Amino acid sequence: MLFVMADEVTDCSNKEQFVIYLRWVNNNFQPFEEFIGLLESITANNLVACLKDCLLRMNISLSNCRAQCYDGASNMCGSRRGVSTQISDEEHRAIFVHCFGHALNLAAGDTIKQNKIIRNSMDTTHEISKLLKFSPRREALLQKLKEDISPEYAGFRTLCPTRWTVRASSLASVINNYSVLQALWDEALEISTDSEIRARLIGVKHCMSTFEYLFGVILGQLILRHTDNLSKTLQSPKLCSSEGLKIARLTKKTLESLRNEENYNMFWSIVISRQQKLTVNDPVLPRKRSVPQKLSTGAASPYYPSDPKEHYRKEYFECFDLIIAFKAARKENYSEELKYIVDFYKDGITEESLSTQLQTLPACLEKSTEKPSIPDIVDYLRSLSPAQQVLLSEVSTLLKIILVSPATNAASERSASSLRRIKTYSRTSEQQPCMGTNPLAFVESLTLFRSFLD
Repeated sequence: MLFVMADEVTDCSNKEQFVIYLRWVNNNFQPFEEFIGLLESITANNLVACLKDCLLRMNISLSNCRAQCYDGASNMCGSRRGVSTQISDEEHRAIFVHCFGHALNLAAGDTIKQNKIIRNSMDTTHEISKLLKFSPRREALLQKLKEDISPEYAGFRTLCPTRWTVRASSLASVINNYSVLQALWDEALEISTDSEIRARLIGVKHCMSTFEYLFGVILGQLILRHTDNLSKTLQSPKLCSSEGLKIARLTKKTLESLRNEENYNMFWSIVISRQQKLTVNDPVLPRKRSVPQKLSTGAASPYYPSDPKEHYRKEYFECFDLIIAFKAARKENYSEELKYIVDFYKDGITEESLSTQLQTLPACLEKSTEKPSIPDIVDYLRSLSPAQQVLLSEVSTLLKIILVSPATNAASERSASSLRRIKTYSRTSEQQPCMGTNPLAFVESLTLFRSFLD
């Protein structure tokens, strides 16, 4: 049995590339991810044809496919003509698993977009990234100021424009270099003559002088560092989807533990302490607005916070509520009933044998009072000889189905990123328009992909 992983990427020449990986599990319950090919294709029908052609050339039947993992693009997971739908129509046991990393990225993005303070802070940080990275002069000036003001911290890290789960490091670099960045805007305004650039510099300088921006950056970094850690953990090739769900639940519990008055008071103290050390305005309440007549209900007066701490408390709790709710909404729910599993995999698993072996398993593990985990079962089965594993043959088959399903589609994304760097180097140095006609790039890519398998 195998697992199909694929991803669509665009190279530096705006060519659509289709990366194909296969994941399988050996008899020692070790998962392997093998790079199969990289093709040019656009429509879902062409992508399905490419997948089937690759399997045919390798003499692999589609009936051996037990799952497929893609991102959320319409070409890949469309409900009518998507790749996952067409593959499932031919092999119903090839269940579709939405890449956990992509789902986590969507959850983090949706959370940020719904909270005004963090959304505005992200927009300002993105503007800072553009002002620095598109100007070597300002970048050099930043390094010079950093050596004088805060040489102990690393420099500014660019805010990733697409991935929400790699942005905590960028926000941390803003927090650590806050004074340096504020000094940079003053220096840049003195040497800049372009009216548009000056307007952008003045805007960023004003935003960084407000307490709202500082609050949003620190709060965003607090939340996103946990999602970043989860995303990094999910990318492990040894991690299966069931273990990925457990790790996601642990992250959710961590975020829930931060949503209380004690942690908010501690967070507020940290923000105020940092604000007093920087050139940042004191926190103030927003202007009191009267409720429109058509929205007013009853004779009670509308709620209005008594002080800034109470006002920002609402933003703090709202952010945690949003990220926890989205994690719960995007969590996959698979039935664990024995009959459902047997009916779904009826050609490879029998109900009577699986039921008997599942009753035997706790006694073999000597943990009848405790629910065994997947690593416990894997370690036990590895300790058995091939002849002894026949006693739990149905459990072994079911375990391979679980292990063959990864948590993320990171392998194909990593190979596409590596190939993009190779093609960029090749085309800029040797002016080769096609990857296949460049022996140097072909050898480099083959060596690179072989390192993934090792």
